[in-house]
Amino acid sequence: GPVVGAAKRRLLAAARCVLIPSLCAETSSLVAREALAAGTPVIAFPNGALPEAVDHGRTGFLVDGVGAMARAIGRAGEIDPEACRAEARARFDVATTTAAYLDLYQRLAAPMRAARLR
Repeated sequence: GPVVGAAKRRLLAAARCVLIPSLCAETSSLVAREALAAGTPVIAFPNGALPEAVDHGRTGFLVDGVGAMARAIGRAGEIDPEACRAEARARFDVATTTAAYLDLYQRLAAPMRAARLR
């Protein structure tokens, strides 16, 4: 079943890396973000939002194919856990994420506001 809370954080922090072999175009990849916050490198196929979450060579590896994924597992030790945590803090913390959403909402609403003023 699902693992949550402190148990999930312990598992992620103890992992050598997190594999995301998803072929779906995920929109946010919360799994990758949680792994990075725990200091765990992510190895994934470059689908959906994963290229935005994983900085290839710095916080994990974006790979094309199963063979490349297997090889990248052997390279997981090259990734600095603190670089993963720092990237998660800088890009995915609550304040940054909230500000980004508010900015997006403002930009989306601006044309509607301008139309009403005409």
